[in-house]
Amino acid sequence: MDMLFYSLIILIHGIYAASRSGKNLLPHMPNVCAEQEVKLVAQMQPCVQAFTRMVKSWKQGCQGQSWCMGYERRTAYYTAYRQVYRQEHQTVYKCCPGWSQLNGEAGCLYPVCSYGVCFNGGQCREGSAQLCHCSAGFSGPSCQYETLDASDVV
Repeated sequence: MDMLFYSLIILIHGIYAASRSGKNLLPHMPNVCAEQEVKLVAQMQPCVQAFTRMVKSWKQGCQGQSWCMGYERRTAYYTAYRQVYRQEHQTVYKCCPGWSQLNGEAGCLYPVCSYGVCFNGGQCREGSAQLCHCSAGFSGPSCQYETLDASDVV
């Protein structure tokens, strides 16, 4: 019994992980939906910087002397890099809500609720946002809520 339970848990985890990864899903496959994702892409951008300093220099033709010391402004240029970000929009294909992919098959062929997530006698409803068709007196995506009739309210 324990081995069956753990096998079922591993199977459900595998289906969930596969439905999130969306490997090899294409728009023409069954139960595949397109979503737009925004990704930040970092890149290095060159930026030229100037560096100015004063240096001593010998000059010719000074007053009364043939050479004298003076100061000159010298500018050096160097390239620095800064990291900038840009947004990249891309279309990704994932299983539509309520569907999952198993073992990289062509499309999302397995309704999520077919693996025992409907409670209180609910039945899986394929291709629906509400995953389970609930029996009388219950509601919710997995039939987990008991509905109250007017006679139950005091």
